[in-house]
Amino acid sequence: MDNKLFKLQENVTYYEWKYNTCHKFWKKEYFDEIKKAKAKLKEYKSKHYPEMLKQNLLTQPKPFLRMNDWTENYENYERIS
Repeated sequence: MDNKLFKLQENVTYYEWKYNTCHKFWKKEYFDEIKKAKAKLKEYKSKHYPEMLKQNLLTQPKPFLRMNDWTENYENYERIS
């Protein structure tokens, strides 16, 4: 990662921290700053690191398996042994 990307990410984190710790009077201003910082970060990523914008699932969801079917395998194993 280059330095500019790191600074943009830190900028987003900083404004999120400021939003979470500020008085309710300033919430809207910091929320606007968060949106601007995220937009700048997304623009930079789309130009220089487009692979970071892809959202891949790390694991594919497994099909649902009822508990009865799951424990039946162990019951059958006990009978065979």
